[in-house]
Amino acid sequence: MIVVSLSAENVLKYSSLELSDLPEEGVIAVSGQNESGKSSIGETICFVLFGRTYSFGAEAPEKIICWGQTRCTVDLVFAVADGDHYQISRFLDNDGHHSARLCKTDDLENPIASGVQAVGDAMLQLLGYDYDEFIESFYLAQREITTPHRNSQAVKTMAGLTTFESVTADIQRETQEAQAAVEECEAEIATITAKLEELDIEEGHLQALEGEHSELSHEQKESDQLSLALGMAATAYEENIPRLERAYRGRRSMRILCTLLTLGLISSGYFAMQPEDPDGYMWVQFCALSGLMLIIAIGGIFIMKNRIEGLSDAPVSLARKLMTLQMGGDPSSEATPSDDQPPAQKEFTGIYAAIAEYAAEPEEARELVDRELYQLNEQSQIRRDKIERLTTAISQEQVRVIQANELVQSSKEEQEKITECHHQIAIKQLAEELLVGAETTLSQRFNRDLRELVGHTLPMFTKGRYEHLKIDEELNVQVFSNQKRDFTALDEVSSGTQRQIMLAVRLALSQKLIDSAMTGRQFIFLDEPFAFFDAERTLSTLEVLPQLSDEITQIWLIAQDFPEGSQLDRHIECSREYVSLSPAAMV
Repeated sequence: MIVVSLSAENVLKYSSLELSDLPEEGVIAVSGQNESGKSSIGETICFVLFGRTYSFGAEAPEKIICWGQTRCTVDLVFAVADGDHYQISRFLDNDGHHSARLCKTDDLENPIASGVQAVGDAMLQLLGYDYDEFIESFYLAQREITTPHRNSQAVKTMAGLTTFESVTADIQRETQEAQAAVEECEAEIATITAKLEELDIEEGHLQALEGEHSELSHEQKESDQLSLALGMAATAYEENIPRLERAYRGRRSMRILCTLLTLGLISSGYFAMQPEDPDGYMWVQFCALSGLMLIIAIGGIFIMKNRIEGLSDAPVSLARKLMTLQMGGDPSSEATPSDDQPPAQKEFTGIYAAIAEYAAEPEEARELVDRELYQLNEQSQIRRDKIERLTTAISQEQVRVIQANELVQSSKEEQEKITECHHQIAIKQLAEELLVGAETTLSQRFNRDLRELVGHTLPMFTKGRYEHLKIDEELNVQVFSNQKRDFTALDEVSSGTQRQIMLAVRLALSQKLIDSAMTGRQFIFLDEPFAFFDAERTLSTLEVLPQLSDEITQIWLIAQDFPEGSQLDRHIECSREYVSLSPAAMV
């Protein structure tokens, strides 16, 4: 950027400051005695651009207000690479109210940015550098010119290291986050392990419970079926006794009838065979009828037999079921006593044999059945209670198993996260190593470029007495002495030569900043750079400065006075007696 004009009210020494129509190329000299307000011009420019100055910093900007006043304003018009002109304005009062405004000079009603932060961001985009880089390169405050510090933000920006450092910082932060994530996952796995130990799941326990439940349920189903069958068999026993008696009577009646019909058939057959019997035809008919009825009677006998056999199955079935329940016998065995049975079992077998033959009374059979049903019900109740307990235990165990499976799955997921985090950490560590290598290369290249730039300007400042410098990784400077034929430290040369060398280094830094962060012409402000120069050195430096760079075209120089014959494009004279500075002071 190039300063076109500057106006201010109540800033530092000046109640009024007006500098206009400033040359965009050449040397702008500011001279005057001590405390005449020379440095105030540079600090006013610094304040309007960045909202702070080198002398007062950002903590107490209100100190820039002129003594006895309550507020100050500054307006600066500047040009950038594209040729556009901009105006930046700032306002500050003793209460700390600070405002800023940036706009184009041809559209002052529509600001590009308003507010301190917004204007700061816009200026960074517009200029390509911020306050720290400006102080380290384009603005030399009234202080000793020292070797730049390699770790300063401005030098890092000039070397192109800020982006690498930003990426490295992001990688380090992400690595720390990944490591923290690993620790969190490990803590979570430890918690999951403790919960699994607390659950103490026994392998196969759920399957054993389910198997026992299934077996008992099957037994209960068979018991229910047996109880139902036993009750139905007892009812059938009671109902079938009169039916069996009727079937026996019916069979006896059919046998008697068959006997009578057989006799009738024989008799009628005999009389029918007598030819002289006039009733022979009638006997034939009677014979046929008797034969038909005999056939029907024989059929009835078979029907009664089948009925008796069918009714006989029920007591046998009941007897077998009772014997099975009472003595644990084979349900397929005959319910008949034998000599090899114990007396008690023989007694029960006799009872069941009586039931099997319908010889037991219905009340006796019912009593036996009710007793067995009672025992079955008691056993069923015990079994049901156990099934219920097993059902509850299975439900609880299933919940515990589900919880354990979920915990195991969570542990696997956490372990997968740890594996992924370790993979990411390894990648980031490799990236950081590569970035460190790249930073080292860039730093070495920066030192080399800086050395070459200084090597170009230093002979011009020293009239060829010093041409070569050596700049190490810490940016410490040594100069080659033709007299000693070796490199020597700066404290071994005169103070004037030191200032010339360090001025050359500063101008080289300014050129590096232009090359790395911006384009277009730039101004530079040097406050008392000739403090230890004699008139000859000052004149030679004034002659050389405009020729050092095609980009640094506007050079502000502050000194108490300038030697006669100095080549100045604008001379601004300051005085202790005046608190205002106007175009009349510029010659």
